[in-house]
Amino acid sequence: MKLTSDEKRKVINCCKENLISDYNFDPTQEYESQWFVRKFDFLNNKKLGEHLGDEFYQARFTYTLMQTLSLTMAKNKGIVKFQIIQYASICEALLNYTLECYHKDEFEKKYAAQTYTDVPSALSSKTQIIYDGKPLYLCRQKVDKAKITWTSNPAKAVFALEKGILTEDTQKQYCELYELRNNAHILKAATADYYPKLKEASAAYELTFRFIAEIKAYFTKHQQNK
Repeated sequence: MKLTSDEKRKVINCCKENLISDYNFDPTQEYESQWFVRKFDFLNNKKLGEHLGDEFYQARFTYTLMQTLSLTMAKNKGIVKFQIIQYASICEALLNYTLECYHKDEFEKKYAAQTYTDVPSALSSKTQIIYDGKPLYLCRQKVDKAKITWTSNPAKAVFALEKGILTEDTQKQYCELYELRNNAHILKAATADYYPKLKEASAAYELTFRFIAEIKAYFTKHQQNK
């Protein structure tokens, strides 16, 4: 059975009422989605800002839909899990972009990985190097620059704290949020018998606002110093 047009309109209007926690927001002047996009207008990449704003809007809308329908925990686990994943992803994208903009070279060198490759042709087949009774092998060292997107989030968060991008509390809570996000993997969740909690999604929502504010402050500071 489908909802009537009037019923759909009522549901959407209820969602909109709790969508934006800003008393100065005027829905006659802009769409709700535009309000979320404006949160990222400090970024140098307009397209990234639009995507982040849209992802933020989608996450918040699904949450208000859950509230409007008064879903029980048995029916809202998927929505709550989505909140946690989405807010962690928004924060990660912001952090990655900030590191790319201001600390790319330093980060890549600091977290570079050293690998060693065997060079069998360096010695003749009849030559062996023995040390302390054990054979040694000649290897070629290779240094691979770290990729920001491939580096673990705890490492990036520590680096961000060192550079003054994030405060200590925000850095700590971001790492905790990402640990929750990793529980989205079903096997890990089953092993830990973990189910997403509504209070975790609410905390992630609040953290995202603080995360945006600190990243924005960092961008503003650097733009003023140019």
